[in-house]
Amino acid sequence: MIDTHVHIEFPDFADDWEEVLKRAAETGIKKMITIGGEIPRNRLAYELAQENPNLYAALGIHPHWANSNSSEEEDWIRSKLDDKKVVAIGEAGLDYFYNYSPFNVQREVFIRYLKIARETDTPVIVHTRDSFTATYEILKDFAPVKGVVHCFSYSLPEAEAFLSLGLHISFCGQITFKSKKCDDLRETAKLVPLDKLLLETDCPFLAPEPKRGKRNEPAFVKFIAEKHAELRGISLEKIVSETTKNAEKLFDI
Repeated sequence: MIDTHVHIEFPDFADDWEEVLKRAAETGIKKMITIGGEIPRNRLAYELAQENPNLYAALGIHPHWANSNSSEEEDWIRSKLDDKKVVAIGEAGLDYFYNYSPFNVQREVFIRYLKIARETDTPVIVHTRDSFTATYEILKDFAPVKGVVHCFSYSLPEAEAFLSLGLHISFCGQITFKSKKCDDLRETAKLVPLDKLLLETDCPFLAPEPKRGKRNEPAFVKFIAEKHAELRGISLEKIVSETTKNAEKLFDI
């Protein structure tokens, strides 16, 4: 399995990240991508990827920290994209739920990183929350887009719109939650084409059942894979095989 979205660079893992990576390997997680999103975390994600053979990095500016973006950071990220351990730009996008950065700044920074992704033929990891229309309208100008909408939280029409642009889709632990509010998300998850599906935990957030309420970690991606298999009525081995192949192809790992 490949967990395409982890945050090993977060303080939550500062004291035991080596044990976390060991547990992941023991569970069959052969590769992970740790995701930057602000200037100090980009540096740490890069360093951790250099030190660990099973860990790769994505570098970018999350919409929460769009105000902190700079031309110097863009140049630094661009300079690392030839490194085989840096496999994506991200996460980047729009977040109109928290609105930690002004909408116009979020949009400007998102576009700047999409341009870098296009110019360097690098996949982009897209963050979008309560911002489907604005996100889609921006991405449409860059179609076809190589990348993934991570932690997908919309419905089937929005998934189909993103898929029409060439993007992959990944779901977090919400598809395992027992709440009826997640039923629509489960219905969407089982209808995403298998060749466009990726696995992710988004750890340390959104731990899946039966670990809900605990710190999430890459080893728990197996519960998300199991739910995908259940929803589609296919074997876990098929889900693992196909999503691994998808991730290896998209991120060239």
